[in-house]
Amino acid sequence: MSIVDATGSVSTTWTEQSTVDFLAGPLAAIANCVSEVESNLRRGTLSASTVPTSTEVQTWLIRAKQELCENKGYTWTRRYAYADTVAGTYRYGLPPDYNGGPLKLRDMTSDRNIVLWPESTFDLKYPDPSAENNDEPMVACTKNLELWLARPADGVYRLELTYARSGADNTTTDFTYLPEMERFRCCDFATYRAFMSLHQFEMANMFKAEWLLGLKKSEKVDGRRKMVALPRPVS
Repeated sequence: MSIVDATGSVSTTWTEQSTVDFLAGPLAAIANCVSEVESNLRRGTLSASTVPTSTEVQTWLIRAKQELCENKGYTWTRRYAYADTVAGTYRYGLPPDYNGGPLKLRDMTSDRNIVLWPESTFDLKYPDPSAENNDEPMVACTKNLELWLARPADGVYRLELTYARSGADNTTTDFTYLPEMERFRCCDFATYRAFMSLHQFEMANMFKAEWLLGLKKSEKVDGRRKMVALPRPVS
């Protein structure tokens, strides 16, 4: 028994809505983060010939960003992007940095939300969406990294998607959407990995503890942000 691999992929172009970056502090760019790790290591300037290399430190910083995004549905991981439907098409690729979890889909053209159904409910109602008449999409569901609409669009509708990003960005060195404290935590993680590469395990464990403590703190702070954002009863 075998399976034939797919010969193509569903590709959809999503455009991020305009954003406001966090204040650019001392760790405004990844180069500043590398300098922070150098300061922690006390081994001078890192390069392609040092241990660890500057490239390795950048890789650990990028991994730390992804570890943070994976850790919790932080408020700052929300991303807003839009794409246009194509007449007769019901399958669309989700953004490549979609991290799973809840989605919100809004039809910007008709100014209304599109209801997201569980996959089982969607399949029961629309076992073959391609057999449906083209119309304004009313419901949707996710299948792995795809967004399925019912019914297939009868024209161009601009859809806005709200989702949690994975940290695997088009520009891997982009740290602008992380609050400043989270950038410092990424430096703690990269410093921990750097000391591991040097076999200085005592120092590595110290910065690993700093990283883990930072995760707990960030969860508490983000929890307070979400509590403040909850709707309050009108008196």
